[in-house]
Amino acid sequence: MRETNHLLRVLGVAFGLAAVLGSVIGQGILRSPGIVAQASGSPAVLIGLWALGAGIALISALPFAELGAAVPRCGGPISFAGRAYGGAARVVTALTLVMMMISSQAVVVYVLGEFLVRLGVGGGAIGPGGLGIAAMVLFCLVNATGTRASGVAQIVLSAAKGLVLIALVVIFFAQPAAAPPSAPAAAAHGGWLAFGTAMLVIIGTYNGWGDLVIYGEEIENPGKAIPRALFGGIAGVAVIYLAVNLALLHVMNPADMARSGFAAADAARAVFGARGDTILTLFGVLSVGAIGNLGLMTSSRIVFATARDGILPRRLATVSRLGTPLAAMTVASLGTAALLWSGTYLTLSETSSSLAQGVFVLVTLATIGLRRREPDLERPFRVPFYPWSIWFVLLLNLALLAVFVVQDPFDALLGYGLVALLSAGYLLFARRQAEPLAEAAEGAT
Repeated sequence: MRETNHLLRVLGVAFGLAAVLGSVIGQGILRSPGIVAQASGSPAVLIGLWALGAGIALISALPFAELGAAVPRCGGPISFAGRAYGGAARVVTALTLVMMMISSQAVVVYVLGEFLVRLGVGGGAIGPGGLGIAAMVLFCLVNATGTRASGVAQIVLSAAKGLVLIALVVIFFAQPAAAPPSAPAAAAHGGWLAFGTAMLVIIGTYNGWGDLVIYGEEIENPGKAIPRALFGGIAGVAVIYLAVNLALLHVMNPADMARSGFAAADAARAVFGARGDTILTLFGVLSVGAIGNLGLMTSSRIVFATARDGILPRRLATVSRLGTPLAAMTVASLGTAALLWSGTYLTLSETSSSLAQGVFVLVTLATIGLRRREPDLERPFRVPFYPWSIWFVLLLNLALLAVFVVQDPFDALLGYGLVALLSAGYLLFARRQAEPLAEAAEGAT
């Protein structure tokens, strides 16, 4: 194929919405209602916590919407940080995203492999790792067909995932209402610690929407499409999450939900009998498969953007005539496979939540930095009530980052330590490489 270094601007709002729904909605919404029920003594409180999570996601998306519309570049936060604070910030952000995305992609394909094993795929002769690699090969083939085709595939997968959840909601509501509990759930008296744990779980189930800005260079009319897809996608996810919780509350009382480690599975077994586990496993394949396909698209764009900025070898910054960064996709896939087979992804994946929260902080700081550095930059979407609103977003994200660190200090500090070590090593190497070139230029003059 003829190769260039230009991505194709062929994705629209439909892809943006699919990217948000596809990257956010996973198994979390089926597993977490029981944990949230442990912190709430009533259905109203439980629903209120999920609504609060949606509000936090919408507020956190404000700086992403402003910068995604104003600086629609591949790699999103990499360009935001570099433009606002220079090369060192660009390097730190790029290496953070590369490590975070490849390790999280390894987790996704392994979980997909586990679901396939549960369905009997491979006849027991192939484990989750092998099936995960096979799924990765399939994702590569889909993405190699080009940006437009892979975008359509993601729209179909995300739509199917949403329709299955809506169908489950309708079926649950068609069942007789659950009997009221004889007593409140004992675990509902956990106080503020229980509420804090519940909110961390909820925030985790909403995460993933920020990946949309990584596609800014490929989205048509990004000034309008990115904010619409971001806020519309998060609102759509919130509606689905609230509907799922209301449906579960219809067939289970809060006390039963609080005692359940997998509330949706218990509800499905009550409705479908022995077929309930199979139905949820099939949904798991669909859900995680959609995340895996989008994850490969995202990680390949991050590798491409990092290479185009010269942080990785520039030969990785090539694009096929169909718009796919094939070399970057190959490297991202090989990195995912290496982490999968080595088992190191298990450690790195534990750091991903705190690293993702760190990216939220970086993007918020970049919004502030660019307002000061480039006040005349055209901003199709502007954070409302600036600067008070953006400082509130920054404090909110810093508080959440602190909670992640306090909750799991070893893994959080390990993640940031690795980023600091890699960034320092790269910057030192780049500086030593630049010094002889500068001396040669001086000698020539």
